[in-house]
Amino acid sequence: MAKIVLGIGCAHTPQLHTLAHDWDIRAARDRQDGIPLWFKGRKLRYAELEAERAGENIGALLDLPTRQAALDKSFAAMDTLHAAYKAADPDVVVIIGNDQHEIFSEMVPTFAVIAADEIANIPRTDVQKTRLPVGIEISDHGHLPDAPTVYPGHREFGTHLARHLVRESSFDVTLCHEKPTVNNDKSLLFGMPHAYGFLYKNIMRGHIRPHVPVDVNCWYYDNSPSAARSHDFGSAVAKAIEAWDSDARVAVLTTGGLTHFVVDPEWDARFLEAMRTRDHDWLRAIPQNELMAGTSECKSWIATSAAMDAAGLSMDVVDYQKLYRTEGGTGSSCAFTLWH
Repeated sequence: MAKIVLGIGCAHTPQLHTLAHDWDIRAARDRQDGIPLWFKGRKLRYAELEAERAGENIGALLDLPTRQAALDKSFAAMDTLHAAYKAADPDVVVIIGNDQHEIFSEMVPTFAVIAADEIANIPRTDVQKTRLPVGIEISDHGHLPDAPTVYPGHREFGTHLARHLVRESSFDVTLCHEKPTVNNDKSLLFGMPHAYGFLYKNIMRGHIRPHVPVDVNCWYYDNSPSAARSHDFGSAVAKAIEAWDSDARVAVLTTGGLTHFVVDPEWDARFLEAMRTRDHDWLRAIPQNELMAGTSECKSWIATSAAMDAAGLSMDVVDYQKLYRTEGGTGSSCAFTLWH
């Protein structure tokens, strides 16, 4: 039977591949009071957010040296994750990620498995770049290749995962034998979502193994799974991996989160501790209103944490960084973890 030998959790925010002085581009957008922001389960205007957090003195953390230090430490953490991945040398990789209308648009599955022989990642077209929010295009080098690139998938393994999830664990997953592509006038890219592309470039680097993307609909809450359902899904993924008739050594990677677009270190610390200590009850009970906007990507982490627990692996936090860009605490929090 196949065996899970490594787990990796890594942030993928575009802010990591944006120069420190250019964080102000997105900061200016954040400060527009017409844009609501989620913080501690509530939707606030920026002025309300900044007033509520005035006592934290976040403005003292917005200088360029502090920003650059956070970036430097984040990239050092990613070097550590890459080294662990390379040392483990898995035969096959499962990536638990999420899509943001990059490969799914008018049809959004709750869970999907891409079981394809090959998976292409492709730079954006000039037209697609015009559809992006301000300040996003300049970070594309962090997850997209300079030229069309084809990576090895694993159709047999992916098909097994989907079959087992449906028949043995009652998860109705969408099975894709080719990478879905949005071709309408809403298309943002023809490659892979940045959740996956970030891992190709920053964790796997030149060692991309045959892999199966497993997509959890974190962002679009109308049919997004609850925290409890995400946890159950992760456990089911681990069972499906270990039921594969193969002696393959498998790594499971996840990406996204933690809190953003408003950084909440207190919530992040509790979340990381719950995963580290296997506090399943707390993870499963996280309400939807605490998993909105970018923080919703923590559902992928919940699923991965459950899979790692099922495999008997323990979590270490390699690093955690706060990438603040406004006095109200908008920006991204970044966690980097290993399961051994």
